[in-house]
Amino acid sequence: MFGFKDEEERLKAVEDIIQKEWDMFQKVHNIGGRAGCQDDWNTFHIMRFSQYSAWNDFMIKSYANDTEEAISHGRNLVMEKYAFMMEFTDPLYYKRELESHMPVLDLEAMNMVEEISWYMVDCEKELADQYPKLARAGRPIEAGGDASGFTSVETYAKGELKTYSKNTLKLYLDYVRENRAAGKNLALMVRDTMVKMYGYRSIEDAENKL
Repeated sequence: MFGFKDEEERLKAVEDIIQKEWDMFQKVHNIGGRAGCQDDWNTFHIMRFSQYSAWNDFMIKSYANDTEEAISHGRNLVMEKYAFMMEFTDPLYYKRELESHMPVLDLEAMNMVEEISWYMVDCEKELADQYPKLARAGRPIEAGGDASGFTSVETYAKGELKTYSKNTLKLYLDYVRENRAAGKNLALMVRDTMVKMYGYRSIEDAENKL
């Protein structure tokens, strides 16, 4: 697999993924009715674009293929993500209503999901130490925080990671291990893009103004 030929091609691939995810998001049926965030394209786009801005080309290409494969098989990856989250936020409902309809991950995939999510939690903890006000504006970090009524970074990550193909998970895990070895924080990379899309000059600027 080769990377993109230039930044324009990479950006087009990212935007194509986000549009497919938005279309899937529109078809998610919430227990309490349609959620307000389903009408908020701007926030959705910023959140998803910020995430993919921190990925390498191989991850983007692999996940683009995941979305195309899912659509061709009638799967809604966004709906599956939220369903997988309910395994932690509402386990009784998940067991009774959802589990039998969900894809089953093998042990190798589950181990990759766990290792990637551990890294992401560690990154968020490091970010919270450096930028506490910025961190407080986001999700709780660990799954214990789900009780607050807001889905934690850990639970959200596991729900989303479980929708990825094995190839995407392997590429993600390789990337995580490279970042860890280099002392790089993926959460900081994502937030750097995110705060700039919201109009701040930098993470430090956002922290000072929050």
